[in-house]
This record gives sequence, structure tokens and C-alpha cells, in this order.
Amino acid sequence: MSHTSPEGTPPPEPSPPASAEVPAAAPVPAADPAPAAAPAKLPAQPYPAEAARFAPLPPPPPGFLATRWQGPDYAGGPAAWSAALIGGLATAIALPLSRPAVGWLLVGLVMTGAIWHAARFGPKPDTRGERLIRIGWAVLALALLAVGTFRDAGWLYVFCVLGAVACGSLAVAGGHSVRAVIVGALALPLAAFRAIPWLGRGASAWQKSREKGGTTGRIVLSLVVTVILLIVFGALLASADAAFATLLGDILPEINMRSFMRLLIYTVIGGLITAGAIFTVLAPPDLSGLERPSSRRIGRIEVALPLGGLVLLFAAFVVVQLRFFFGDKAYIQKTSGLTYSEYAVQGFGQLLVVTLLTLVVIGLVSRWAVKETVQDRVLLRSLLGALVLLSMVIVGSAVWRMWLYQNTYGWTRERLFFGSVELYLGGVFVLIALAGWKLRAGWFPRAAVAGFAGLLLFLGAANPEHFIAEQNVERFQKIDFWYLRALGPDAAPELVKLPEPYRSCALSWMVRDLRDNPDQWYAWNLSRDHARDLIAEIKSELRPAQGSCIAAERENANRR
Repeated sequence: MSHTSPEGTPPPEPSPPASAEVPAAAPVPAADPAPAAAPAKLPAQPYPAEAARFAPLPPPPPGFLATRWQGPDYAGGPAAWSAALIGGLATAIALPLSRPAVGWLLVGLVMTGAIWHAARFGPKPDTRGERLIRIGWAVLALALLAVGTFRDAGWLYVFCVLGAVACGSLAVAGGHSVRAVIVGALALPLAAFRAIPWLGRGASAWQKSREKGGTTGRIVLSLVVTVILLIVFGALLASADAAFATLLGDILPEINMRSFMRLLIYTVIGGLITAGAIFTVLAPPDLSGLERPSSRRIGRIEVALPLGGLVLLFAAFVVVQLRFFFGDKAYIQKTSGLTYSEYAVQGFGQLLVVTLLTLVVIGLVSRWAVKETVQDRVLLRSLLGALVLLSMVIVGSAVWRMWLYQNTYGWTRERLFFGSVELYLGGVFVLIALAGWKLRAGWFPRAAVAGFAGLLLFLGAANPEHFIAEQNVERFQKIDFWYLRALGPDAAPELVKLPEPYRSCALSWMVRDLRDNPDQWYAWNLSRDHARDLIAEIKSELRPAQGSCIAAERENANRR
């Protein structure tokens, strides 16, 4: 029975006797005084102070993409998907990846139309002049793609396609300074990858709102699914039955698993390129931070000593080279101790690298050198002007060496292309000289890029393989005759002029390639079409390739 106190509270429990033992099962942490006293006896631990050295680093500042190029603030919806699908299907249907042809231009025109439609909803350039420059980049890109319609030189067309990508990227991204132009030229390839999550967000939002949007969205989705199903099952059935494949072949291009995989890959690649361009034109990168002049400065001593040393070195080289510019073959052999061919070959690659490094040095000095006072500007103009003039003489030396080599051993693709690049670099030095007077030229980076694109267009118009064949046919007994077989259809008008058995041997690879690889409508090329006509006219006169090449080799050996 319990008891309560007068105040209504229960009385305290009686304490156990002193002799009572605590049961073994009862917890005893509080009864042991050792753990409580131990911390007071330990010395102060230095761990927290030492651990400060290993404190986590602060997060890095946001990068360029986060601060300057976040992309559109809305997802890529049905319009973006439709444009990407159009560009992808055009790529899959009309792009002959393995050779230059009119299909490249057709795909470029389709993509340009889709991008132009999207550009109406994006931000506009600030000035009319900038808009015209953007249009000019787009026209230049299409002109580079058009080279494949008339020329079959694959080595040249690779550079044309890369140049078209760079010009197209500048058309949608812009850029004025050197750094901004470099970023702008690379924006399109980067945007093709950034467009993937952008399109993914658009597809997710479209799926959620599809039921609310009426029947239009469902019809479009149904058509896309229908096309995909027909392509997949049509390819499978065509590969399973030859008769069905023949029936489809009379209506459509060849359909099999290989062509299906090609169609799928090309569609994805073309779609991503189109989507990347739309992604960029709707929200181009902010390149203003790359347009500002550098805050870093180097003084007169840092400018005068390195540039002065380079000027003296280049001047010594020029003095040595001037005596060879007007000497004949015997004089060069006597004074240099080298054969004519050794002198012609020696140093061209090094001089090309020297030219490129000189451009880098001039660019860095122009960006970082002080220009506040009249003395600073006079010093900079004097040193850079002397360096530019001496560099132009070095460019002339490199071109002269290549000219000697080509006239001695004949023309090849590599010699012609690198000689043209060296001439282009000489033109860049001329632009630097024009821009150096004011020590500031916002037009220079874009002019340099446009100049290289102009060089590619000039080479395409000049028909380099025809020129190489023309030069070598006139003097074929002095060169490696077997090189002529590697030339493409561009050289056919000159190769057919060779006497037998040289003609049959020189045309053997071309005849086989044109026979085994007929052109479909999207792979039409003017040079290949003309070469087929020329070969058809002399087909009855051509000899078997193996026998004609053996005879040509024998006669060529006797000539030497």
C-alpha cells in the first residue's frame, strides 16, 4: 500500500543499506571513477591545429560555360527537335562521307535554312555591320562546301570541310579578338554535345504536355515512330530476302543492315550538329570578357631585349640568305657545300615553324607590351616593324627553297599545299604591318581566318591536281612517274595526253575506282563526271593495267 505526504506527493524511497551489494547484471559505468578522471590527466592535443592544414579547399569559381554560356533558359521543344530531325535526315540521305560531291553542299543548305529559321527567335547582333559579317561567314562556309561539287581532291576537301565548320561556327557565335575568334570557331562542335541534355529536357517537357496539346503532337510523334519502324523492319526484311530487296531497290536506295546503321549514325550526327547550331544561335556565348585588353603589362626592358635579340638573329640569317636568292645552281653548290636538291629541301620545315612562332611572339607582345607613352609606342613599332620585315624575307626564303625543289623534282600535293600555306603566312605578315601602325586592329583576327578560307577557295578554283599533272606530264621523264597514278579525276584531262604505255598505267587506278564506285545523285561531282567521259572516249585504246605498268617501268628506267 502506498503512502503519500501531506502535500500529496509520495515520500522518498528509502536508500538501500550500505552493506547491500549491487547485482552483477546492473550497469556500472557511473560507478567507475577512472574514465571520468582520465581526460583531465591527458595533455592538450595538437590535432585540431594540425588538421587545419588539411582543411578542404574552397570550391572553384564557376567556369566559362556557367558564367558566359549557359545556353537557352528554356528546353528544346518540338521546333528544335523538328529542325534537328530535318538536318539529321538530310545528312543521312544526301551526305557522301567518303568523297567530295554535291551532297555536302545540299546538306549545308538544309542546315543553313533550319538555323536561319531559328535565328529569328534569338538575339540579334548589335550593329548592321556585325549582321553582315555573320552572313558573310555563312556564305563563306557554303562556298567551301561547294568546292566538293567541282573538285575531287580529297586531301584539299578535308581542309575545306574543317574550314566550313569553323566559318559556320563564327556565323552563329561571333567573335572579334584573337581569343574570341578561337572560342567562336570551336563553339559549334562543343554546342553539338551541349545540345543533348537540352533536347532531352525538351522531350521530357513535351511528353508531359502532350495530352494537353491536342492531336498535333500525337500525329507528329506517330509519324516519327512510323518512319523508324518502316526503316528498321524494311532493312531486316530486305536483308532476309533478295527478291524483296530488289523490289525496294527499285523504289528506294539500297536498304540493308549496313545502310541502316549508316542512316542511323548520320542522322544522329547531322541532328546534333543542327541542334548545336540552333542552341548557339538562340543563346550565343558572351565573348565580351575575351574582347577586353589584357591588364597584364610588360615594360620596355622585357620588350626590347627579347625582340632586339630576335631582330639581330633574323638580320644575320637574312644577310646569309640574300646571296643565294640570285645565284644559280652551280653557285649554290659551290658556296653552301650542298647539292642543289639538299639545299632546296633543307630547312623548309624549320622555316615554316619559325614563321608560326614569330606570329605567336608578335601576338603576345602586342597584347602585353605597354603603350602609354610616345616612347613606348615608338619602341614597339620599331622593333615589331623590323621583325615583320625580316620575317617576310624568311618567308621568301622558304618559298624560294620549295620552288627550287619543285622545279628540280616535280610538283606534288604536299609541296604545293605547304608552299601555298607559306605564301599565306607571308600575307598575314602584310596584315600585321598594316595593323601595326595603330597597334590595335580589331579586324585582324577575322581577316586572318577569312584569308585562309580564301586560300582554300583559290586552290579549289585553281584545280591543284590538274596543275600538278600538267607540270609533270610535260617533264615526266625527270620525275617519279608512279606518283601520277595516285592523282584523282581532276588530273584526267592531262593524264590522257600521255603516250602509251604511260597513259594506261597512269589511269589504271582511276579507271578502277570510277568503275567500282558509281555515283548516286547526291554523290555527283563535276571532275568525276568529266573523267568518265574522257575515259569512255579512249576506252578501246587502253591496255591492261599490269602489262602497261611493267612496260612503263621498263621504259622509264631506260630514260634515266
